[in-house]
Amino acid sequence: MKALSFYQPIAWMLAHGHFVVDDRTWIPYYRGPIAIHASKTGLEDYILYCRHVAGVEVPDMADLARGGIVGIGELVDVLQPGESGDFPIEQRAYSGPGHYGLVFANVRPIEFIPCRGKPGLFDLDFDPLNYTAPVIVEKQGSLF
Repeated sequence: MKALSFYQPIAWMLAHGHFVVDDRTWIPYYRGPIAIHASKTGLEDYILYCRHVAGVEVPDMADLARGGIVGIGELVDVLQPGESGDFPIEQRAYSGPGHYGLVFANVRPIEFIPCRGKPGLFDLDFDPLNYTAPVIVEKQGSLF
């Protein structure tokens, strides 16, 4: 499955269906299933944007998972710069004029899966839908 990294709280807003569009400076030619990756970096000021402009009570930065997969969905379309796609500003992670709008659908949060992100679209080496966390085995005592 392909994945795309987002700063928090944008990843949380997408995974929970509050944002439908994320703006990027580049066009992905891929359409299909996608994992929402929350990067380790967060935008503290963006929480205020989400709360005051989008009207969503976003968790505090300390409570947002970072450094792994937080949701899955589909990348279904890309809007051209200046094109709104009839999505209100409250549903858009707005970056400014001249950006392409990546449109997501059927997005839902999943249990956090730690993994490294990468720039742009990247391939996961596991299926987040069938992921099971590794079992942590307690260290054995000395045999001697």
